[in-house]
Order: sequence, then C-alpha cells, then structure tokens
Amino acid sequence: MLNLRPGLSSAAVTLTACLLLAAPAAAQPVTMKIGHATTKGAFDNWADTFKAGLAKRVGDRIKVEVYPLSQLGAIPAMVQGVQLGTIEMTMTPPAFLSGVDPRYAVLSAPGIFDDLMHGFRTVHDPAFKKAFWSIGDAKGLKLVSMTCDAPTDYATSTPIRRLSDFSGRKLRVFGSKLEIEALRRLGAAGVPMPLSEVVPAIQQKTIDGNKAGITIFVPFKYQRIAKYVLKSRESLICVGRFVSKVWFDKLAPDLQKAILDQALATDPLNQEWSVKFVERMYQVWVKAGGELAELPPEDQAEFRRRLSTVGDDVLKGRPAVLETYRVMKEAAQRTRGG
Repeated sequence: MLNLRPGLSSAAVTLTACLLLAAPAAAQPVTMKIGHATTKGAFDNWADTFKAGLAKRVGDRIKVEVYPLSQLGAIPAMVQGVQLGTIEMTMTPPAFLSGVDPRYAVLSAPGIFDDLMHGFRTVHDPAFKKAFWSIGDAKGLKLVSMTCDAPTDYATSTPIRRLSDFSGRKLRVFGSKLEIEALRRLGAAGVPMPLSEVVPAIQQKTIDGNKAGITIFVPFKYQRIAKYVLKSRESLICVGRFVSKVWFDKLAPDLQKAILDQALATDPLNQEWSVKFVERMYQVWVKAGGELAELPPEDQAEFRRRLSTVGDDVLKGRPAVLETYRVMKEAAQRTRGG
C-alpha cells in the first residue's frame, strides 16, 4: 500500500508517477541508420563527420549508425527502404534513382564539369538546388547533401589505351540512358548493375569492366581482376544523401533543423577531403600493381567531340528532364573557374 506524505494528494502522486513512467520513453534516442555501398572512402568520411557534428548539436537524442558495403541491401533495396521509412538515409549517385525520376540522371551527362570542385560549386548553386534537390520529396526521398567525390574512370580486365579499344566492350554503368548512349557512341555497351554485383560479373567475364571511380577500385582491390584504369575525364561521381521523408517528417522541428544544418556543414569538409583522397588513391593504385592510362590528345579530343551532344540528344524528347539539364549546364557555366 502506498503511503502518502502529509499534504500530498493522491492526484499529485498519480501525476508524478505518470511523469516518471513517461520519462524513460521520452529519453529514448532516435535511431538514424545510414547505408551505402562502398567502404574506406568519401562515403564513410562524410558519415563519420556528420555523426560527430550532429552529436555536438543534439547530444544523444539521435543515434547514428553507419552501414557500409551494402549491409542494408543493394542500392535499389536501400533506396526503397528510405522511401518506406525502414532506412533513415542512404548515400548514392542520383543516377541510380533515374527509375524513381528521370531527372536524377542529368548529373551523369558527360562533358559538364572541369574538376571536382567545379562539380561541387555547381550542385550547390542556388538555381540548381531549387530545380534538383526537391525532385524526390513527393516520392519519400529528401535530398539533404551533395558532394562530388571522384572523376569517373574505367577499370577493365584488358587495357583501353586508344579510343578504338572501347569497341565491343561491355562496361558496367550506373544505369542512366545518358551513360548508355555515351558508351554506344564509343562502340561499347553500357550494362546497368549495382556495385555489389560488379566484381563477380567481371570475374565471370559477364562484363569487361566498370565505369566508376578510383575510390571504388582501390578498396575493392580491382587490381586483381581489372587492373587497367583509363582516366577518361568524362564526368564526375556526384553523391547525394537521401533522407527518408516518412521518418524525417515525424521528427521534432529542432532535430529536423539539426540534421539539415549538419548535412550542409559536412559537405564542404568532405569535398575538400575527397579532392586529396582521390589523388592519394591514384598513387595507391599504382603501388598495388594497377595501371593508369589516358587517351592520346587526338583521341581525347575525338572522345569529347562524340560525347559533347549526348545530353541534348538523349533528353530532347523529355521536356522536364531537358529543363533540369539546362539549369545544370547554366549553373556549371556560372560556377566555372571558382
């Protein structure tokens, strides 16, 4: 039997008891799982930097858990999980989401960016952000961050040293029609495939190589299966961080603001880190037994000529996508030269 202190009403005791019972539930941290397909690179660096910064803003109110190497599923499964709210964030090049909305593919168009910092300035250009960052809101995908982590290179099991060496090759791409058309113009075939399936596909000779970045080839030890890397200077791998809108919209306003603010604060730090990391990875690649090549000047000029109109030609029958592409090109022109 509960003994009441003199002067303390039973109603007050009941209220106090309810508050005490409710306190542990209110103190439970919000879990934020971040899933991605790579390891030991810019994705992990961004996640670790974001996690540390968010902890300074909100303490233990949000518990960030990072799952690299497709631990939460292949890229399509992670994207679907974010849409459903079973995964709170995933990091991926937007081109992988072109099935969700074809406008996501514009970043894979060739010949737009001069270097990584130019790409970063472009994706953070206010006009581009207005046109691009909100694309997924209606489909459960809230884009909160973008960086450009690496230039696209080709890792192949036999070397590509001249433009003619592209002929007949089957090369993995992210999946956009822009990439597939670009390779068609080079005499090759683009094969869309999640990153987790690429290594066995090369080993089984289903494909001849992978269009990705040196930051993928080094940690996945591609020198054992596809040691020839062509630095094509074709495009950049720009990465979006997509938060589940289903989950985000249920958060307290101050937690929402903390996530958005910290994501944007993390981007320039990660971008600067990525520029240095890419150069280091090229050095590591050679030391590990991989080879690097660039096209001869005359082949590089022809390479750029063939791909220069890919975006306009592929998108001319799709007004909404073409408009987003136009906004991106204009942003790239404004931000050129820094």
